[in-house]
Amino acid sequence: MTLKITIKGKEYAVDISEEHGGKTKVKLNGREFIFDSNSKETITEGPLRISDFDSKNPEKEIKAPLNGTISEIFVKEKDEIKKGQKMLTLSAMKMENEIVSEANGKIKKISVQKGQSVKEGDVLISLL
Repeated sequence: MTLKITIKGKEYAVDISEEHGGKTKVKLNGREFIFDSNSKETITEGPLRISDFDSKNPEKEIKAPLNGTISEIFVKEKDEIKKGQKMLTLSAMKMENEIVSEANGKIKKISVQKGQSVKEGDVLISLL
């Protein structure tokens, strides 16, 4: 089954297919996740890349892509970060989503704490 969803004006393609043994494959814009209906964990997962770096956003705010809970924070304020560096993990819908930087920069402010619940669009980290 293929679904098209729109979040904040952006369209996303979601393909859902059931495999043998109670496993379900979910493909979201080319990223594939496999869920085992007998488990609370995903079998495969990968880094969630957030693109909030644009000229309309001079502080380069990293925002929550979905509702969830902050499970780990790997950076501190004033840290220099590189493109692709893991900054935090957001647990949502039985998945651990790694939030990584899509640009080099310096952490100005971390607006969340480990264990904190966040809503889609909440600012997680501000960069200089």
